[in-house]
Amino acid sequence: MIRRWLLNLGLAALIAVLALVVVFKPGTHKTPAIPPLTDLSINRIDHIRLQRPGQPEIDFERSSSRWVMTAPRKARANSFRINELLHLAVAKIATHFAAPAADLGRYGLDKPRAEVWLNDEQISFGEPHPLDPDYYALYRGQVYLVPDHYNNAATAPLSGFFSTRLINIRSRLISLRLPGLTLTRKPDGSWQVIPPNKKLSTDRVNKFVDDWRYAEALSVRPYSGKPVIGHIRIAFAPPATGAGHQTVAIGKPPSRDQNAELNLGILERKSELILYRKDEDLEYHFPADMAAQLLELKPH
Repeated sequence: MIRRWLLNLGLAALIAVLALVVVFKPGTHKTPAIPPLTDLSINRIDHIRLQRPGQPEIDFERSSSRWVMTAPRKARANSFRINELLHLAVAKIATHFAAPAADLGRYGLDKPRAEVWLNDEQISFGEPHPLDPDYYALYRGQVYLVPDHYNNAATAPLSGFFSTRLINIRSRLISLRLPGLTLTRKPDGSWQVIPPNKKLSTDRVNKFVDDWRYAEALSVRPYSGKPVIGHIRIAFAPPATGAGHQTVAIGKPPSRDQNAELNLGILERKSELILYRKDEDLEYHFPADMAAQLLELKPH
């Protein structure tokens, strides 16, 4: 009887010890959370400014739900690059230390390769770390080691900040006028093709229109002055109230009873396809096979 009582007591003690091990986890400790680089919220950043030695200042502003470049020219901004710069605000960086002004030259921060303003917060980029794929950055008197992709975003060429999308995919096309071909959306949502081709299926026509909606250039560059060899006119439905519609052109948006139009110029279609957006003064470069995909509507 006493032996059984002692056994029960021992089992109870063992259970209590195991419970303490589960609760307190001896031998382990929680790693302290790494704070973000700044206390800015990404959603509250509405202005980004870049300064790099020997290059024009680049400015971006948030307009509704999109970002636009306002200097040195007006254009739609590359969302990938903008997101990289925005996430610099919340980058979690463990290594940082104070550096007197006299020591900044050791890290290339006396003459930064790039300076980024997120709203009014300034972050300067210096030299790369000699051993790690990181860069020295200065923020509020502290030197940080930041991953190299933030430096790549801050030092990208001007052309890398242009949106590669030819048109906004949220825009609703209602007509396409190409050399020798016109497509017009009918009230029932189908497309009228001129000249007509009975061999064209509805799916083929819809895919052709989608190819235009989703067209994305390999590169975007300032207009070279090359002569226009063909013209394209695209019309879009007016923005619907509360639909979050984004206008196509950089400038004054159309009223709700006015269609938006975009005029494009064809600069080249053999070695590559180059389309010119006059409203942005930019040319969009596509592979040569995109000329047939965007300019020729043939049955599969």
